Amino acid sequence: MGILPLSMPPTTCKRYLARPLFNKFFPAVAASGPQIVTAVRSFSNGSQKWAQVTRTQGSTATHDDTSAREKVIVLGSGWGGYTFSRRLSEKLHSCAIVSPRSYFVFTPLLTETAAGNLDFSSIVEQLRDSKSKVDFTQAVAREVNFKDKVVVCEASVVKSGVTESPRVNENERKFEEGPETGAMRGKEHLRKWEQGQTFAVPYDRLIIAVGCVSETFNTPGVRENALFFKDIGDSRRVKRRMRECFELAMLPNTTEEMQRWLLHFAIVGAGPTGTELAATLRDFINRDIAKLYPGLKGKARITLYDVAPTVLSMFDKSLSKYAMETMRKEGIEIKTAHHVQELRWGRPNTGGSHEMDPKGCLTLNTKEEGDVGVGMCVWATGNAINKFVKDSLDRVGVFPSPSALMKGGAKTGSDVEKSTWNVRKAPKSGALLVDGQFRVQLESEDGKIAVLQDVFAIGDNAMPETGAPPATAQATSQEAKWLADRFNHRDFDSAGNFSFRNMGALAYIGDAKALMQIPHEDVDGRRRNPYLPEGLRGRTAWFVWQVAYLRMSVSWRNRVRIVCRWIINRVFGSDISRF
Repeated sequence: MGILPLSMPPTTCKRYLARPLFNKFFPAVAASGPQIVTAVRSFSNGSQKWAQVTRTQGSTATHDDTSAREKVIVLGSGWGGYTFSRRLSEKLHSCAIVSPRSYFVFTPLLTETAAGNLDFSSIVEQLRDSKSKVDFTQAVAREVNFKDKVVVCEASVVKSGVTESPRVNENERKFEEGPETGAMRGKEHLRKWEQGQTFAVPYDRLIIAVGCVSETFNTPGVRENALFFKDIGDSRRVKRRMRECFELAMLPNTTEEMQRWLLHFAIVGAGPTGTELAATLRDFINRDIAKLYPGLKGKARITLYDVAPTVLSMFDKSLSKYAMETMRKEGIEIKTAHHVQELRWGRPNTGGSHEMDPKGCLTLNTKEEGDVGVGMCVWATGNAINKFVKDSLDRVGVFPSPSALMKGGAKTGSDVEKSTWNVRKAPKSGALLVDGQFRVQLESEDGKIAVLQDVFAIGDNAMPETGAPPATAQATSQEAKWLADRFNHRDFDSAGNFSFRNMGALAYIGDAKALMQIPHEDVDGRRRNPYLPEGLRGRTAWFVWQVAYLRMSVSWRNRVRIVCRWIINRVFGSDISRF
């Protein structure tokens, strides 16, 4: 859904154009301020009509004055935003997603696409669906006005870099997407046309589910030179670079030493994502690549790095130990308790400047073993708060008295508007510190706390003050379903706070083997699953892994695609194309 602000009051429009943040990010729009105000005034005339620009076929989410449905705007199309929007009642709410990408990614199977085991389309659900009543606008949120209940957005239809993690250091980029990423770094002035149109989207209730970005811990060279693994664009880069390294190693002028460096693939982060990626790529090399490059047989290797003393630390110790033993037997080098200090292009142990040169190798430097040559480094560790939450959701200009209650339920008094208010955030992570029902909170300079009744935050960008669940798709999905149910039943007053229910954990470790952690925590004084083991491992767990992820896939179309592709892989091998 793309909504033009035809009824925005001229005074509100002037207030936006006068803001330093707006002028900094959108100078061209600010320069046209008088014309914009005039246009808004001509359309306004006290009316409350909103024009629908783009709309999913069959959608009924268009707002009109006669509709009693609430306008719910969802920022983000990940596990939180997508799940919430699909569970929300169409009869009670008019829902629209605002997201820079036009799809939802089933992330548990993202590693399968990097190895060519699945097509990218098999794990993607399009937001524009003829069967869905949820509208969609391809844009990124830039600012939220809690007082006037509007979100200022910038269209991202023609913007590059929105399907992959940003590859420019945080202090060099304004946002988390756009021409400041990738190959256009430092050349933004050549692509001014990528600055999208700006518009305001009104809401009755707002859901912030924009997720997180990869945390690099300010390690030199990582943001610019590593590959990340959060989206389709990231997986495509990993898939391409791996095949690129094998082709470079096959060139007749490539030395034995350079071959070893090019065919050394490093993965930093031994959580579920890093471990599964290492195992999946190892299978792909052994099963398919070795047959196509017989001259390079035995030269490729994968190393899994982590600062922790073990892999998959969220699993039981016996399962974690089994994973390490199994992966080492498969030829994966596991280097735990290692601290990465730098990642740069060029040969190991060489001085001077090191310009980017994908025709050669990179150098990964660790505190424990110094320089190591690698052909590719995938960074799969840690989450960091994105710039929208960090910068745009910070200082509150005008206190939203009609939308806020003081902590404890008391109404706000006239004195609150005199205080300076900020969006309340967790001290260490910077995530939005929400209450037990995911409502965003404001904090004054004198320590008062107000709770917004119409703005909510779920997923990795939020932290409930009642206790944060793990940063997993399982937890975010549960949060989204719980919140949607509260919207549908309108029972916030009697529902109590959200409580995460651990459904277990799965991880693939290679060679058709997996781990499954079965939860046994006490619930209401009773032990869960008392007759089941602590976990499963080996081929039994791998079978459960396949069935569980197949069942969790959103659409039957993709379930059929996944099954068919798995069968084709068993007969013909995985896709080894490089594009």
